[in-house]
Amino acid sequence: MPRIHRSFSNSKVYHIIIKGLDDSDFFFDNEDRIIFLEKIKYSKHKFKYQVYAYCLMTNHVHLVIKVDNDNLSKAMQSLIIRYSRYFNKKYDRKGNFIQNRFFSKNIENQKYFLDVCRYIHRNPEKAGIDKTYNYKWSSYHEYIEKEDIINKKALLYYLDNNINSFICYTNKEENIDEMMNLSDFEMAISLNDDELIEIIKRKFNLKTTNAIIKHFKNKENRVKLKELKEIRGISQRQISRVTMVNREIIRRIFIKK
Repeated sequence: MPRIHRSFSNSKVYHIIIKGLDDSDFFFDNEDRIIFLEKIKYSKHKFKYQVYAYCLMTNHVHLVIKVDNDNLSKAMQSLIIRYSRYFNKKYDRKGNFIQNRFFSKNIENQKYFLDVCRYIHRNPEKAGIDKTYNYKWSSYHEYIEKEDIINKKALLYYLDNNINSFICYTNKEENIDEMMNLSDFEMAISLNDDELIEIIKRKFNLKTTNAIIKHFKNKENRVKLKELKEIRGISQRQISRVTMVNREIIRRIFIKK
């Protein structure tokens, strides 16, 4: 299936999400997180972009960056590749564990810029991991203390260049519609067929797309498709398209207890 062309922001500002393949973790300890932040420093210097906010979760990363459109994909792919090399060497593994295709959403106005920065900084608290002000692996502490990776002038400009205004804005309750708009982007980003094929090949130890079709042609193997149910970003229609198993059969498999 051809990929949808990435749209470019007129402002050159983007909300980026980098996700683990099949929702896999790509930070196992604090050293991994430190190294990832070092890779961001290298990347932003090489590709000349600004970082306005970031948050490292266990299986995904949020970034708000300003970058020339020609460098957007180059910068993010370079970041993913460099971190992947480190990770695979450290854990003596091979293959992808991060989705090659990152997700981006254009930020074209002040309101969305403010909303998304707040959403990113509050992500650990919304996930029940830690309070916003306690979480070490987001740019929130850089706004309060000393900036290292981020350029905080842009966000603070809209908050009267006042740190207390930043703290109050970040920690106030979001409007439910705004929060849903942001979380919808995070939750609804979809895997393309090639990425789903790679997941199925790894999960069921199959070598080719034809092997997938042949494997699930056997009715006894179809029940295994339920193992895909919890993977975010895929649909029953897409599973049917990739495996050539009737969509109604897949629906019954998914609802069966």
